[in-house]
Amino acid sequence: MMRFARTASLLVLLSCISGSPSLHAQAYPSKPIRMLIPLPAASLTDLVGRAISQALAESWGQPIVVENRAGANGTIGMEACSRAAPDGYTICMPDGNVMTLNPYAYTKLPYDPLGFVPVVPVAELEQSIVVKAALPVNNMKELLDYARAKPGQVTWGSAGAGSTMHLYLEWLQAKTGVRFNHVPYKGPAELLRAMAAGEVEVTNLTTGTIAPFVRSGKLRMIAVVTGAKRTAFAGDTPSLVSQGFELDFRNWLLLVFPKGTPNEFVNRWNTDVNKLLADPAFVQKVMTAQALTPMGGSPQELANTLEQKRKLAADLARMANLKYD
Repeated sequence: MMRFARTASLLVLLSCISGSPSLHAQAYPSKPIRMLIPLPAASLTDLVGRAISQALAESWGQPIVVENRAGANGTIGMEACSRAAPDGYTICMPDGNVMTLNPYAYTKLPYDPLGFVPVVPVAELEQSIVVKAALPVNNMKELLDYARAKPGQVTWGSAGAGSTMHLYLEWLQAKTGVRFNHVPYKGPAELLRAMAAGEVEVTNLTTGTIAPFVRSGKLRMIAVVTGAKRTAFAGDTPSLVSQGFELDFRNWLLLVFPKGTPNEFVNRWNTDVNKLLADPAFVQKVMTAQALTPMGGSPQELANTLEQKRKLAADLARMANLKYD
């Protein structure tokens, strides 16, 4: 009887230990992980995703394989993410526009835009409003006065309908009554070439992207989109907010899991990615070179950020009459 009691107690103990979340977390990962990125290779999202994957793979001793599923403004990749097994072995890295604009730009999505588990906010993309060097303006007031005197003639380039550049244009036009001539391009690369060649007069792009053209004198920054604060990336360029415009709609990067992924995997990724974002060497190598600002934070903070940015996205989509389908 005593032997039976000891055996039963031992089985209960082993059962409790084997079900312990801490031991599950310690055993994870036990096989390769897939990171789905719903944007093209060589995009900023891809660059940061691969850097995080490489750093964690080295730390964890298991490969993290990056898989780009680009197309349809991130819809293809996020549908694949939504259908993945919620076992901690598929994680997804969209940008903020994919998560906040798509629900308002598509009549119907092939996935639930709220059906993902927030993991961690990763980085903000600082953006700057720039003009071609020949344009006689040095700040937002001068730009609007110049455009007001030439209604519908000053060209504002964008990376296509619904891009961040286009939404800034629509917001400014709605708030000021000034009309620009919207010139859409197929993507940021084409837009940048057009700006550098002087084909269009105004746009907003990430600070890291346009910095070489500002240094060469082809473009001039007249406002930096950083909320109320200044950063080291844009020199003495005043922020958009400091010039009287409260819009702060920057693109940003984040990590999410498919719906139903257990908290132990969420917490493991959150803890280790936050460590990377606090590592000066990682930030300098991966973020600073691209004028990215590391974010970091808890899953709940990411959930709150998503909620706030979706409200702003809804307003912008309405202003721009944004429809992707």
